[in-house]
Amino acid sequence: MNANIQKMRAINYYLIFLSSLILLGVNSCKPKKEIIQPTLHTVEKADSELFSDILSKQLVFSTFSSNLNISLSNGKRTLASKANLKIINDQMLQLSVQPLFGIEVFRFYMDNDTLIILDRMNKRYVKESLNEIGNHFLVGFNYHTLQSLLTNRIFLETDNVSSPTDYTKFAYKKTSTNYYLQSINEEANIEYFFSVNADDRITFCHLLNPVNNYSLQWSYSDFARVGSQIFPHNMKIEVSSPKRKLDIEINYSNIVLDEPLELSITIPNSYTQVNFSDIEKIITADNS
Repeated sequence: MNANIQKMRAINYYLIFLSSLILLGVNSCKPKKEIIQPTLHTVEKADSELFSDILSKQLVFSTFSSNLNISLSNGKRTLASKANLKIINDQMLQLSVQPLFGIEVFRFYMDNDTLIILDRMNKRYVKESLNEIGNHFLVGFNYHTLQSLLTNRIFLETDNVSSPTDYTKFAYKKTSTNYYLQSINEEANIEYFFSVNADDRITFCHLLNPVNNYSLQWSYSDFARVGSQIFPHNMKIEVSSPKRKLDIEINYSNIVLDEPLELSITIPNSYTQVNFSDIEKIITADNS
């Protein structure tokens, strides 16, 4: 018996060692992205000039797809997973969460009206309008907001920011290292803050509801080339409310732009419809 146990241990150690070598070999073969170091000092710009420069540096795409590594922590538990993100600009997006061996556990689908979540493990689904589940999100949440956050674009909840004349919607100040933009939606009690570096790229976004003390902070780093454009490959998110705090980190890889994409979602007949709150605890790693 002892000989068999020792033999099995030896085999396990060998497999672990072999797997490590394979992983090292794969990682060593992957081309490393070249991080672009930012310019250190800002220059004087008129409001409209700054907005023109910010808009010119934003990612332009008709479709977007990327592999993701996602880490999520609520202070008690940390979950990590691979995922795949696909976006058809201003129309719809799909996030497929695949923790192991490419097996999909969750699929999120969103367009301008509807959120659908498929829970593959438990054969459940959520299908609700964004308006109906708005109370589950902290501040200013809609399709336009989420797409903008995921693709490093300046935005407001209800107004498009697409022209240099949109600077009138923001207050603007400059320091030696950053430009700072602020806008307030008084009707929704939402304050928008953006930090823009000396290269006119958004490095930080903060949405705040001071009445309810809800906050969403989204930071961007590891800017690297995607074709002829530049995009942040690392994003860190902090979502907080008086009762909860959630930290998320997203790392992008293998980004592809402007290839034909068709996104649709089919809900299997065997799946049971549930409320968003039934799946929320799994998504946020909160099993309390």
